[in-house]
Amino acid sequence: MRTLRSQLILSHILPFLLVIPLVTLGLLYLLETQLLVADLSQRASAQADLIAQAIKRQIDVLGSPEQAQAFVAQMTVSMEGRVLLLEPDGNLLATGGQGGDSATQPLQSAAIDTAIKGERSVLVTYGLAGQGAEVLVPVTDASGEVVGIVAVTQTLSSLTWLVGRLRVVVLGTLVVELLLGTLIGYLLARRLAQPITTTADAVVAIAEGRKVEPMVETGPEEIRQLAAAVNTLSDQLHALEQTRGRSLANIVHELGRPLGAVRSAVHVLRGRVGEDPMVREELLAGIEDQVVRMQPLLDDLAQLHGQVSGHVELARRPVALSGWLPPVLLPWRAAALDKGLNWQAAIPEGLPTVSVDPDRLAQAVGNLLSNAVKYTPPGGTVTVTGGGAGAEAWICIEDSGLGIAAEEQQRVFEPFYRSTRDRRFPQGLGLGLTIANELVLAHQGRLELESGPGEGSRFTLYLPVVLN
Repeated sequence: MRTLRSQLILSHILPFLLVIPLVTLGLLYLLETQLLVADLSQRASAQADLIAQAIKRQIDVLGSPEQAQAFVAQMTVSMEGRVLLLEPDGNLLATGGQGGDSATQPLQSAAIDTAIKGERSVLVTYGLAGQGAEVLVPVTDASGEVVGIVAVTQTLSSLTWLVGRLRVVVLGTLVVELLLGTLIGYLLARRLAQPITTTADAVVAIAEGRKVEPMVETGPEEIRQLAAAVNTLSDQLHALEQTRGRSLANIVHELGRPLGAVRSAVHVLRGRVGEDPMVREELLAGIEDQVVRMQPLLDDLAQLHGQVSGHVELARRPVALSGWLPPVLLPWRAAALDKGLNWQAAIPEGLPTVSVDPDRLAQAVGNLLSNAVKYTPPGGTVTVTGGGAGAEAWICIEDSGLGIAAEEQQRVFEPFYRSTRDRRFPQGLGLGLTIANELVLAHQGRLELESGPGEGSRFTLYLPVVLN
């Protein structure tokens, strides 16, 4: 019983194996003890009345045991159960019939006393040992004196044919129900277990790093949801693996290019050309320039590591956005104009005050502006605006660049993700938006994106306002 299928089969079959037999046996017992015994009581009463009336017409049969026994033998030829004739004082006069197990059982003394007093006695017995009916009818003469007693006893054994047929029908029905229930339970359990087993196999395959084909989402709603979740997990892991491969290639590319230049410069410095002071100074300046270019890459990686490990520390203080934002924009304005872009900035006076780490927030805004400048072709426009609405302040950075497809707008915030749709700008590791989003979230803000292919992109950074 270690497999899910076997446990499901048992769970479906167990009610049939336990409940139905118990209910059937209980029903059979009730039928035998209630309906059949009640019928026995009526039969016994009718037979006792019939014999009593016959004796009244032949009262002399009570005169001797021989006559009484002959009478009883004649009366019980076609009768069921046991018939007894008693004297007025309760002593046995004659007996006959088929009494089964009750043939040797004495009559109840209380019932005999009741009959001696001239009253009918009907006693029904219910029990596991046996069920039956005992009827005593007094026989009186013309003056009303009790001259004898007729006793008729019947048990279920006297109705063996009827009880046997009833038990055969009930037990046959029980067997059919058990077989059908077992078959239906097996089919239902198999139907439930098959998609779960398939899903479990797929999860094991994913854990072992094997490729998994998309699962068919069939069955009950919960099973369909599970299959959909496994498909989503498989797709995400596949995308993550692709991202990891691209990320490694980008890191090798971003580090390999400056390191290659540094290595070439070092090789030259070791030769005769490196002895020239001017060449030496030029090469050293080039090495320093390449190291400086690698620093942002290392800073991004360090920043990402800190955010993933949950160690983003902010030195918060109240900052008035109207005075803080313009100096932050100056370097990016120069970069945009140098590329031939139209630069537009509308920073109104009186922007709300926010509680932020100004350096970290400047990094987030800088990453957004870097992307805007990078992905906007010459002649395009980069626009920066700011404002406040209620308990929030916002900074909007909009460009007229390539835009981002709807299916990629959530993924652009994932670490190392780079769109495979356009390779025009292959440089970078794909960390800028990730770091910007994480820094905004660390400030209890949010970063929203509106974009479309060929329509440019609009990133809006929302921050909570310091309320006085």
